[in-house]
Order: sequence, then C-alpha cells, then structure tokens
Amino acid sequence: MATDHDSDHVEDPGAAEAIHCADCAASDSAVEDLDPIDTMPIPAEALDGFADGVPRQKGHDRRTFIRNGAIGLASIYAATQIDWTRAFEAAVAEGAEPGTSVVMIFLNGGIDGLNTIVPLPEYGIYADNRPGLARVQGPSSGNQVGLTPLANAGSFAWANVGISGAGNNGDTKGFDTLWGNGDGSPGSDLAIFPSTNYTPANRSHFDSRDYWFSGALEKSTTGWLGRWLDQYGSLDNPLQAISMGSRLSKQIRTLKAPVSAVRNLNGVEFKVNGVYSGHTRTTEQMAPVSAVKAGSSNEALKRARDVYGRTVQVSRSLQALQGAPVAAGYPPGRLSRDLQLAAVLLGANLGTRIITVDWGSFDTHGNQANSLDPQLSTLSRALAAFKDDLVGRGLGDKVLTVVFSEFGRRVKQNATGTDHGNGGLMMAMGSRVNGGMSGDWPGLSTLSRGDLRPTTDFRSVYGAIMTEWLGGDPNAVLPKGPFPGLPRKLIS
Repeated sequence: MATDHDSDHVEDPGAAEAIHCADCAASDSAVEDLDPIDTMPIPAEALDGFADGVPRQKGHDRRTFIRNGAIGLASIYAATQIDWTRAFEAAVAEGAEPGTSVVMIFLNGGIDGLNTIVPLPEYGIYADNRPGLARVQGPSSGNQVGLTPLANAGSFAWANVGISGAGNNGDTKGFDTLWGNGDGSPGSDLAIFPSTNYTPANRSHFDSRDYWFSGALEKSTTGWLGRWLDQYGSLDNPLQAISMGSRLSKQIRTLKAPVSAVRNLNGVEFKVNGVYSGHTRTTEQMAPVSAVKAGSSNEALKRARDVYGRTVQVSRSLQALQGAPVAAGYPPGRLSRDLQLAAVLLGANLGTRIITVDWGSFDTHGNQANSLDPQLSTLSRALAAFKDDLVGRGLGDKVLTVVFSEFGRRVKQNATGTDHGNGGLMMAMGSRVNGGMSGDWPGLSTLSRGDLRPTTDFRSVYGAIMTEWLGGDPNAVLPKGPFPGLPRKLIS
C-alpha cells in the first residue's frame, strides 16, 4: 500500500531543522516486516454507535456495508481474516461499557529533556556544559530562551517556549497549565519523570526503540501493549488498538489480537452508486429531506430519515477536520490532526483502549535551537488542547496520555546541538494523573559517561500503567520482572 508516511516527519515547525545521524534518518517506530491483511472502512454510523444495528452483510461488499459513506479506512493487522460485521459488533459491545484508554505519544529521535526542564540549583553546571544552548534565568530575551520555575517541583524551571503567555508560546495553554500547582490535586494533571531509561544504556535509535516498544531489553517480535492485548484484549475488534498513520507501531504488534492503523478521516458523504458529481455535496442536498417528519404510520420512512439525519450530523461535525484544526487551542500541524482524530475515535465508544502517535524529529545533533524550540511549543500547546478536547467530550477521567522518547541527550553540548545520551524525559497527562515530579532527579554532578543517570526504569512506568490504569499483571507482559515500583502512585 503506497504511503507518504516519511514526509510526515517534517511537516511540523522545527522538524525540518534537525540534523539527523544516519541511524535516525534510516529508522522510525513502525513495523517494517508486517503488512496489513485487510483494509476495513469505518462507516459513518460507527461514530454514532450503529443506532440501527451493525449492517449484517456477508463478505466484504463495500457498497452494501457502507450505507452512508465512510469516514476513513483502517488497515487491519491480525492473525486471520476479520469479518467486518463481527468486528463492529465486537466494537459496539465493548464500547457499551467503555474502559480506560491510553494514548502513547512517541517523540521520534531522542528529545533533549535537559533543555525542556532545567534544575535551577545546578544551573552553573548546566550553563558551563551548554554555553551556546543554555536557557537563561528569567524572561526570554532576543534569541535567548528564558526559564519559569515550576510550582512544587524542587526548583526546576520550564523553558519558556513550552509554557503559556505572551513572549513564550503565545496567549494559549502549555506545559504550565497542565502542571497546575504540581501537587497532585485537581488541575495538577501532568506527571514528570525527569530521567527515565534502562541500564545498561544503548544509544542506538534502533535498539533503544525496540526496547521501549517491546518492553524488554532484547529483540522481540511483539510490542508490550501487543502482548497486553493478547492477554486481555479482544480477538474480534481491530479498533481496540489504533496507530495514527499509515503503518502499525511496534508497540501494539500482537501474536493474535487484531489491531489497526488509521491515517485520517476522509470526510462523511452520502454515496450514490454509479453517480459522480464534482460540484454538489450529496450530503447537504439530503439534509432538508432528513428534517422532514414522517407520518406516525410510516415507520420505514421515519427510520430512513433518521439514518439520513444522523449521517448529516456526523458529516458536518467532521468536515472541519479536513484542514484547519477543530477545537480551540490546537496549533497547526500533524500532531494536532492525529490527536483530534484520537479524541474522535475515543469518543465514538468503539472499544478503543490504546492509541499510538509517532511525532517529531528530535535528533538534534546540530542546529538544536531552531529545531527543538518550535517543536516544544507545538507539543505543549497540542497536549493542552487535547486535554481540553477530551474533557469536553466527557473523557477527561477515561484517558491517560504518555509522552516518551527513546533516550535523552548528553549533558555537554557539541558544536550546535547534543548527541545521544541516557536518562530522558517522560511525561504522563490526564485528569486522574497524580501530577508533579514522579521520578527522582539524578543530579548533574554525578554523571555516567557524561550522561544523566536513569533513576526510573521505563518498565516500572509500564507496570504502573497496567496495574493502576489498564488492568492486568505486568509480569505476564514484561519479561524478567518484576521491576521496582514508582516512588509515588501514577494515578490519584
């Protein structure tokens, strides 16, 4: 299946400015040796919960199954062929009692966490190691990005490009509005793990991604969330786990449970078989018909007009997704489109438990200032808008969002950037997240080969996601456990 997946990495501001190593330029987080077994349309009725029931059509006859248009296509990855009717019946049944869901956002390339949050008590050591990249204390000035202290964070400070306000990332929301007062109380919706990785460190993009995606320090054909689905997921519903994009993330690669990749919403329109018109929108032509009330004795006509009306409503609500962002606060770019689509799918009650997003170009060996900062601004604003979007859909206490990268960057800069390091930044966001500093800080005076020492094993976070959020036994999913528990609860 043809795809322009690779072009996605440079669409957002700053990504094109990153100077990649050959290792990063040749790799990404998608499964390379697995092709989808089918492409399943997502009917307009799916987002309305199939109020008239899932169409009971045999086989894969698109024209009869998609009565009122498709909002998009899902590439299905499964051990055996999936019957569309059975799949959507399973999705609707699982969505009737929605559980908690997790959105995993992978920051491609290794984000420099030390220029995202800065330890003020060690500012001298930090600035000495980064004479050309260090943030300045206080407001931003000219080409120098300033710092704003985090409340209740042990004297850490945000880089101003990621926080709200004029002179920072604009009159919008950011990391600081998610952080709140940082004490885990309501409104403190962001947990930070400042130095997360594994031991011994491996600075290869390929190997590190494999470890993070598989949840094991060894090569594996399945992802950690894929194994969770094999243990606790559905054997019928491919929408239970979705990768945003054209290809499947290794995180949700399974042995038997069906999963999928969804690139976008194509728009919802009535389709008239054998008729094409490039000048009229059939859906809007049908809108007045759907509004005409049927007589009380004509149940068939009433049923047909109700179907028209629901499809018109869904169509209109989704048309804005084609191009400009929908909800207020979303910045332009692919990350916003992926998160908006994630919010729509999570709100459709189709049994979606896991969504993966692969975004950015954070391999900043050179030209770091022009690459990292625009992406930090985009990330902070998109996360805040996504949180508001979920709350507006009544999903604020149902979705956990986790942000991670394959490793951090070295403490000492090179000429204009930073090279592959060890302990990296990891974040968790949500209305039920126990916000604040959730991992220990290793300090800048006791480095390991020039790197931050990791104080949180990433598998400990995965274990908490299972035990506190998704459900299940981490020892059944993560090899060579158990792993140390977190110093504080992930979920409040």
